[in-house]
This record gives sequence, structure tokens and C-alpha cells, in this order.
Amino acid sequence: MKKILFTLLFSTLFLTLNSCIAMKNDVDMAKSELRAETTAKMKILEENVTKNVTQSLKDEVAKLNARLDEIEKTQQTEKQMQKNKIDLSFNNLEELRETIKELNQRIDNVDMTAQKNSLFSEQINALDKKIAENEQELAKLKENINSQIEGLKPVDKFTVTKEGVVRLPESESKSYNQLVEYTKSENCDPAIARKGWETYAEKWSESRKCDVTFWIGETYYMEKSYNKAIETLQPIEKTYPGCAKIERSYLHIAFSLFHIGKVEVANAILESMKEKFQKKTAPAKKAEPAKKAAPAKQQTKTPAKTKK
Repeated sequence: MKKILFTLLFSTLFLTLNSCIAMKNDVDMAKSELRAETTAKMKILEENVTKNVTQSLKDEVAKLNARLDEIEKTQQTEKQMQKNKIDLSFNNLEELRETIKELNQRIDNVDMTAQKNSLFSEQINALDKKIAENEQELAKLKENINSQIEGLKPVDKFTVTKEGVVRLPESESKSYNQLVEYTKSENCDPAIARKGWETYAEKWSESRKCDVTFWIGETYYMEKSYNKAIETLQPIEKTYPGCAKIERSYLHIAFSLFHIGKVEVANAILESMKEKFQKKTAPAKKAEPAKKAAPAKQQTKTPAKTKK
């Protein structure tokens, strides 16, 4: 019984062992197959992964290269733009320099033109001034010529031109009478009357010398130039003895002395006139300067002047 049990146990153990061995072999074979299959799958997977990764990497690299190309292209474009800007800036700078240079030249030209215009203006002003002076001289020359032409024409009445030239008639007696009339008139200008008597003396140098001297002294007396009147009238008696104007010249000398304050000398002359002339016209008693002195004639108007 024990033997059978032992045999059974042994058989069971043997079978179990064989089964285990078989199972082990099966497991090993399965492992080997699984390992081989796994290896194959891994190889396939690795190949697929490598292929996919490589493709992905290639795609990424391509994308990166494309991006780099784009960036490089952009950089090139920007670089070109910067270069263009720089070139444009340089060009603008050169143009600006040329413009400034041209403007400076224009300013210099304007300054030179202004200087020339200033010189021309000064020359023109000098010429205008010279022309104006010449025109004035020409006008004066014309006036002188007209005056000379007028001077050649005989006048019928005592007149004075605009230049102050006294014109007398060609008749000596008419000239004398008109001068006397003008000298005695209320509108007499002593200076013009004196010039008229001087013109008369030049034109008729041998005629009425005493009368001319008296009337010239009269013009000084009228101007209240008493010293000049005395100086002119005093020589009449000695120079022109017998002259009808001697007595009147004495009177004017006496009155002139009164006016300059020499009353005693004036009275002495008046006293001497009583014995010298023995006429009623001589003063009967001493005169006083304030009462007896003949008033000087006042200038109010001038004679008519001839037209050009």
C-alpha cells in the first residue's frame, strides 16, 4: 500500500516535474519567442520612432531653416533699408551741404550786389546832386542872360530887378527927377535909393555931383546911420563950393549931431548958419534934439521890380 502510494506519489511527482520541466521549456520557449517578438517589435518600433523622429526633426530643421531664411531675408531687407536710409541720409546731407553752399553764394552775391548798388546809389546821388547844381547854375545863367537882355533894353521909369539891379531911364534929367521923387516918397527904401544914386553917378559921372552926394547922405540919415551921414555930407562945402545943397547939408549934419548926443556942436553949427546964410530959413534959436531933429523917413515899400 505504501509502495503503491509511493509509486503514485513518485509518479505524480515525476509527472509534475515533467510537467514543470515541460512548462519551463514552454515558458522558456515562450520567453524566447516573446523576446524575439519583442525584439522585432522593438526594432520595428525603433525604426518607426527613428523614422518619425528623423522626419519630425527634419521638418523642424526645415522649419527652422525656413525661419532662419526668413529672418536672414528680413535682416537683409532691413540691412538694405538701413543702407538705403544711410545712403539717403548721406545724399540728403550732401544735398543740404550743396544747398547751404549755394545759399551762401547767393548771400555773397546779394551782399556784393548790395555793395555795388550802394556804390551805384552813391554815384547816382552824386550825379543827381551835380545835375541839380548844374541846373541851378544854368537857371542862374539864364536869369543873368535875361537880366542882361533886359538891361540892354531901355526903361522909361526908375525900377529895380529881382537881382537888385537898379534900372534908370536913358534921360539924365528924367532919372534925376525920378530918383529925387523916390527918395522923398513915403515908401522909399534908403538902401535902394542909395543904389539908384550910385548908379546915376556911374552913368553920368560929371553931372550934379553935389546933389548926388547930398542925396546919398540923405539916405544914410534916413537909415539913422548918423555918423555915416555926417561923413558923407561934411565935405560938400569944400568939394563943391556954391552948391545949392550946402545949407541943407549943414542942417542934416546938425540934426545928426543932435541924434548922436553932440548937442553943443550941433547948436554951434546952427548959430554959424545964421551969419553964414542970412536967410529966414535958418533956425532963429537953438534946437533941442528931441524937438528939432527931423525924423528919419521910415521904409515901408520898395519900388516896382521888373519882370524877367
